[in-house]
Amino acid sequence: MRTIILIILLNLGLSSIAQEQKPVISVLGMTHLHNPGADAVNMDMGNIHSDKRQAELKEVIRLVSGFKPTKIAIEMNRRDTLWSETYYKDFLNNTLEKTIREDDRSFMSSETVQVCYPLAKMMNHNKLYSIDTSANFNTDTVIAYAEKHNQTEELKEFENLIQTMQSDVEAIAKGSILEIIQFVNSENFDKNYNQRFYLKHLISFGKDDHYVGTQAVSEWYLRNLKIFTNLHRIVEPNDRILIIYGAGHKDILVDLIKDRIDWEYYDINQILHSK
Repeated sequence: MRTIILIILLNLGLSSIAQEQKPVISVLGMTHLHNPGADAVNMDMGNIHSDKRQAELKEVIRLVSGFKPTKIAIEMNRRDTLWSETYYKDFLNNTLEKTIREDDRSFMSSETVQVCYPLAKMMNHNKLYSIDTSANFNTDTVIAYAEKHNQTEELKEFENLIQTMQSDVEAIAKGSILEIIQFVNSENFDKNYNQRFYLKHLISFGKDDHYVGTQAVSEWYLRNLKIFTNLHRIVEPNDRILIIYGAGHKDILVDLIKDRIDWEYYDINQILHSK
C-alpha cells in the first residue's frame, strides 16, 4: 500500500513539474504607430512623440510588463539582427538617435522602438526575437477579377467593409493609446474586422473552379503559419513569450497557439483592462 501511495505521489510530482515547464505565450495586437500605409486600413494617431502620447505609451508598457515576458517576439524578418540586436543595444546605450541610418529614421516612431524596446529594457532582456516572414498576399488581383467577372455586389460589400473599418479606426484614433490597443485586441475587432475581412468577404470572390479570393486568404494564412513556425523555433521550457504584432495577425496566431497542447496561452486582455 505504501509503495502504491509513493508511486501516485511521484506521478503527481512529475505532472506538476511538467505543468511548470509548459511555456506561456501571449499576443499583443498593435496598430502600426508610424503608420506606413502598408495595410488595407491605417490609423493615424498624430505625433507619437508628443508628451501626451509618450505618457500614454508608458502606461501601456507598465500594464503589459505585468505579463513578465522572458522573450519578446517582434514583427521583423526572422533574419533581422539590426532591429532585434544592433539598434536595441544602441537604444540601451542611449545612442540610437545618433547611430540609426537615415533610411531607418522613420522607424523611430514604430512600435518596435516605442513599445518593444522600452519593455525589453524594463525586463532586462539583451535582445529581441524577429519572427516575421513574407507571403504573396495581394488583394489587387482579387479586385481585378471581381471587376472583370461581374462580381460587383461582392466588390461593393467588400469596399463598404473597408470604408467602415477606416471610419472606425479614425474615430478610435482620437482616444488614448491604451484605448486604441484595447480596441484592436478585443473579440469585437477579431470577429467584425479580421474574420469578416478574410472569411466572409475575400473568399466570396471567384466562380466555379476559380478561387481567387480563397487563394489570397491562403497566402495570409501561410504567412501566419510561417510566423508560428518561427515562434516554435525560439520557444523553450519555462519561457514566457510576448508576441508584439500587427493586430491583423492576432486572431490566427492566437488560434494556433491555443491548439498547441504543450503550450499555455495567456490572454493579454487580462492586464490591458487591469487599471
